[in-house]
Amino acid sequence: MELYDMLSMDEFENYIKRCDLLITHGGVGSIIKGLDNNKKVIAAPRLSKYGEHHNDHQLQIVDNFCNSGYILKLDDFDKLGEVYQKSKNFIPKKYISNTKEFIKKLENYIDKN
Repeated sequence: MELYDMLSMDEFENYIKRCDLLITHGGVGSIIKGLDNNKKVIAAPRLSKYGEHHNDHQLQIVDNFCNSGYILKLDDFDKLGEVYQKSKNFIPKKYISNTKEFIKKLENYIDKN
């Protein structure tokens, strides 16, 4: 296991391509990057009560991805071993991006207005 406080985007993408399991914070970009590369993802949301964020938006993000079957949630670091064991048999739902459809709708809206 290798741990990093910070990586450049290029380094991050290279590591994601090589990993079997991505353990990350609850940011949308990190989660989607893992899912786009067909990786199992364990996400630990940063929380406002620890001064990690000004609100708990990452909790909502992680809950939505987890409840949809895409990732596993880590909300208690004392249970990392349990979540890691669960990841061995976890089969994530295939993530399909809606970005192209969103861009198409936005372009259509702009063209009409």
